[in-house]
Amino acid sequence: MLKELSIKNLAIIDRLTVEFSGGLTVLTGETGAGKSIVVDALGLALGDRASSDLVRSGSDEAVVEASFDLNGKGPVRVRELLSEQGITVEPSEDLIVRRVISAAGKSKVYVNGSQVSLATLSSVGALLADIHGQHEHQSLLSPEQQLDMLDAFGGLLPLREAVGALAGRSHALRKELADLEAGERERAQREDLLRYQVQEIEGARIAEGEDESLAAEQRVLANAEKLAGLASAADDALYSSDSSALAALKRAIGNLRDIAAIDPALAPQLDLLESGRAQIEEAAREIASYAERVEFDPARLDEVGDRIDLLQKLKKKYGASLAEVTAFGGTAAAELARIEGRSGEMARLSREIEALKSELTQKAKELTKKRTAAGRELEKKVEAELGHLAMKRTTFAVRISQEPGEDTSDGHRVGPKGADRADFLISANPGEEPRPLAKIASGGELSRIMLALKTILVEGDPIPTLVFDEVDAGIGGAVAEEVGRKLRRIAGKRQVFCITHLAQIASMATSHYGVAKSVKKDRTSTEVRRLDEKERVDEIARMLGGKTITDATLKHAAEMIASGAA
Repeated sequence: MLKELSIKNLAIIDRLTVEFSGGLTVLTGETGAGKSIVVDALGLALGDRASSDLVRSGSDEAVVEASFDLNGKGPVRVRELLSEQGITVEPSEDLIVRRVISAAGKSKVYVNGSQVSLATLSSVGALLADIHGQHEHQSLLSPEQQLDMLDAFGGLLPLREAVGALAGRSHALRKELADLEAGERERAQREDLLRYQVQEIEGARIAEGEDESLAAEQRVLANAEKLAGLASAADDALYSSDSSALAALKRAIGNLRDIAAIDPALAPQLDLLESGRAQIEEAAREIASYAERVEFDPARLDEVGDRIDLLQKLKKKYGASLAEVTAFGGTAAAELARIEGRSGEMARLSREIEALKSELTQKAKELTKKRTAAGRELEKKVEAELGHLAMKRTTFAVRISQEPGEDTSDGHRVGPKGADRADFLISANPGEEPRPLAKIASGGELSRIMLALKTILVEGDPIPTLVFDEVDAGIGGAVAEEVGRKLRRIAGKRQVFCITHLAQIASMATSHYGVAKSVKKDRTSTEVRRLDEKERVDEIARMLGGKTITDATLKHAAEMIASGAA
């Protein structure tokens, strides 16, 4: 709840600090005293947009500071939002919001000393307090909040969370599938190319160093006749002919043997020649064998040439060497496997999405059905409450609608809160079609509708502080007393502020503050202070009798206060 509000240099307020408690707090005073400025200041502390026009004339900046007690019924979500911004509020610690608006138009926001964005403050402020008046109808005019009210009234929040969880899972799967499907044409083209490349490289059955061995074989085949002739000539020169080197060597060896028999001095040379003869014979045999093996094979020469051409083409396309070609093939095969796996993943996701769609459709329909039933019940209760608030002939309607989409089998979009949109409609005059609340001109009517809703929804409403400005517009007498009693009833569960001109409502307050405007040193300034018992009787009497206050008026005022407290 709001514990304290400090205002400095805002409009006609110079310096002001007011402490508040729970229950029903009313602010009263003459028209133009500055009551709405206090509400505007609270709005700034909750995240409303600021204007430099609000800065008091002659001042550099306006400052609004609000202190909130988050214990007890304080919303847990506030701490969660602040924690996301790195701000921790201890259980025993108050939440202090400080808003600084400069005359130059700049605005700064601080929460417990840490600077935050206005968006963060707005998100937090929406959970701390709700202002309803001639110009501020945050919850009531928002379809999002109207849906929240309906679900709170119908006890549908657990079912809504279940639907939202299914929808979140469905959307995540759809996004995953969409990401995979994005650029599917390009991926299909890539898959075809990779498959061709892999098949081409793997089909070639490349052996390491094959290109070099084939080049050597090609050289031999292309020169087979020449090689055979040269080998035969070498064989003749070494071995086969009568004048071969081996025949001459044999004769030389015979001569040396004869010499060695007489003079062993050449025995070592004889050994060398014997060894040379053996080597020549071995070489001659190999040469003769080579000559027999080498033959001109045009078919094999063509085959080798074709293979070399194939390998050259592969190297031109995929790498400078066969090793690089093989590596390229491995990389392409791995990428192809990933793409083929992606196709399987897409098929799996599609199946999962369809299965989830069936479950989501059933749950969303169930939620829609229960919301429709809760809407009919809420219509009756609101119209009954409005009947006590001088709006007996008012028609209140809850319209449930859906947006088209692909989340359900019947073609609806489903979000975190389900497939439905709730719109509160009203017709203040018989015969007129109900219209959205946002199109109603009367702020007083809106305040009374909100009052009726809050009376009904007070148990499920999480917002701890409610502000009603001009809730008494266009009413009086017994209706005003009924409004006061409803406010007092709501205040049993929430902290309630009400700016009023009616004594019947003011007399119901648990805390009464007087707002007065004064002129000091040619400067107008607004003051706000809590009234004691006597001052409160005097203020109620003023509200009843105007400028002329009699003893009877004072007595009536005291009786009203006593009755309101009963």
